[in-house]
Amino acid sequence: MNTISDMYVTAVKLSRENKFNEATEILAKIRDEAGYAPYCDFQLAVMANMQCNPVLAYDLFYQSFNAAPGIMSVLYDENHPNYNYIFQGINPEVSRTDCPLCGEQGKPHWTYILCETSGFNPEINPVRMWMYCKPCHHIFARDFPEKIFMYNANPRKANPQFFSYYSNVLTNIKKYTSGMSLFEVGVGASECLLAAREMGYKTLGIDVISRHVDDAVNLYGLDAETSDFIEFESTQKWDIIIMGDVLEHVSDPVLAIKKVKTLLNPGGAVWISTPNFDSAHSVLRGHNDAMRKQHYHLNYFSRESLYRVLEKHGLTPVDYQISNHYNGSMEVIAVAK
Repeated sequence: MNTISDMYVTAVKLSRENKFNEATEILAKIRDEAGYAPYCDFQLAVMANMQCNPVLAYDLFYQSFNAAPGIMSVLYDENHPNYNYIFQGINPEVSRTDCPLCGEQGKPHWTYILCETSGFNPEINPVRMWMYCKPCHHIFARDFPEKIFMYNANPRKANPQFFSYYSNVLTNIKKYTSGMSLFEVGVGASECLLAAREMGYKTLGIDVISRHVDDAVNLYGLDAETSDFIEFESTQKWDIIIMGDVLEHVSDPVLAIKKVKTLLNPGGAVWISTPNFDSAHSVLRGHNDAMRKQHYHLNYFSRESLYRVLEKHGLTPVDYQISNHYNGSMEVIAVAK
């Protein structure tokens, strides 16, 4: 005869096969067994999300966390990066239900566990509901911390394998603008700035993470400053602005795009890389799409939503590429009118 534990494992297996009725029937039988309610609720939340009921999923996830704050150590292998995570209660967060692009009310779309991902910051709440704006075809986080800088991002040095990638990016941009001044928002490990300098560009970069800037300046002799892009001020204008994997982290992407426009020379170009929830990769991955569980991401663009905000604020998209750097990301070039 199957044990309660065996029945639970069977229910999880059935849910992964989209056999939700059978899985729910088993979970209902064992939920009232001693200590099993939080784990059954957790799995019911997973299934509720898969069955397009993100509100129920959100309530059930927190019901399970409140009942069993150390639930990660029961449901996940001890090698999981967040195996020791203990839920301490819901932290205060900014709440937004109106679309950051157009202001229309969004509808609950997905709910996922953020503490499933490596590098999870325990100061961020473990559950996130994503909202969908139909007019913009855009997805955005309902709740998020007021400041969401990646304080615990894993440090890394420049990877020489990326130099040719950025060389190709910059060569492609040359088709649309001829200037040689370049400003990068989010220098990361400095690969783009290093490649641009080699190709003859006059460069400046900023980053919110000071150690990225320290490496850019002290290790590579690059011009870089520690600054939040929204707070960055300059009278200088550039021919090219690079925004690799930045917009998805910004709570007000419209303000960021407006700022890009003010910092570009007439005819200058911005290159934007950001995850696309409509991408072939993301559609293929479905609920296993890692971008849905990225705790530092606040916006999840589509080609349509990105083009819409660019065009509305004086930037004309002229090139679209599927990224060969990050799975599921799009790379767009837009020129200042």
